[in-house]
Amino acid sequence: MRALSLAAVALVASPLLANGDARADVDPDVVRLADGHSQKKNWVPPSATERYGHSDVLVHAPLAAVKKQVLDFGHYKDLVPDKFHNARIIGKDAGGTDVYLQVPIMRGLVVLWEVMRFHDLQPLAPGWAIVEGFFVKGNLKTANTTWTMHAVDESTTLLELDLLIVPLVPAPPSLVDEELRDAAMQAVDAIRDRAQGTPGPVVYTAPVATPP
Repeated sequence: MRALSLAAVALVASPLLANGDARADVDPDVVRLADGHSQKKNWVPPSATERYGHSDVLVHAPLAAVKKQVLDFGHYKDLVPDKFHNARIIGKDAGGTDVYLQVPIMRGLVVLWEVMRFHDLQPLAPGWAIVEGFFVKGNLKTANTTWTMHAVDESTTLLELDLLIVPLVPAPPSLVDEELRDAAMQAVDAIRDRAQGTPGPVVYTAPVATPP
């Protein structure tokens, strides 16, 4: 499994830093995402060789509520309806959950199918959760899905998704990149809305510490 990496960015003006609050302990990713909107990109994670689609977002919900939605594999087809087709659970045991997915690429010209085995992995530290899907079989070279969740505070969770699909058929890398990052963003937005119980972004403001 790839190593976790939190991008280092400069502190910028944000609702998080209202009233001149520029504490050194504020996570720069929390600052970057404080407006509640998801962001997306393509990148090659550490220990990987392929380019993934990546998206992250702040969710105004506890870690347990976010993880519950991530583990709701039976509703994955509802997360990104135009990207994940016919998603359904086809097997489940102590080793993980097998999910069948159909994924159209290249503007729908090619439809891929895959079986992914999802595991609820042991967290690296308290306040973290990782759910990873490994490629089992399908009409593509390989695939990978990694959900990473981090509790920012009791009512806020940083949610990240790394998504990889490598087709057997030749496809323009720029088009594959676009579809992966768009699918990742749509998926984290859907999990955010489900966990929050309300659609759309919620601006984050750091809790005010209560004096002892």
